[in-house]
Amino acid sequence: MEVVLLEDVKALGKKGQIVKVSDGYGRNFILTKKLGIEATPKNLNDLKLQKANEAKIAAEHLAAAKEPLEAQEAHPHRARRAGRG
Repeated sequence: MEVVLLEDVKALGKKGQIVKVSDGYGRNFILTKKLGIEATPKNLNDLKLQKANEAKIAAEHLAAAKEPLEAQEAHPHRARRAGRG
């Protein structure tokens, strides 16, 4: 049986990996404790879409984080007030 891990499982794999396990171990431990889901074509497609969405969100966060830096680099000689120490 192949399962897609939803969490890191010690000595088996990390989150998002597709691993091959025995049927009993998969049904009685992995699926019961919601550590993974069966690797059906539908679940694999859902996982692929989820990873693509996470990558898109990460790219948006990176772009948002770079905006203030780019604005600061555009005005490198901006006067700043000295703070009290």
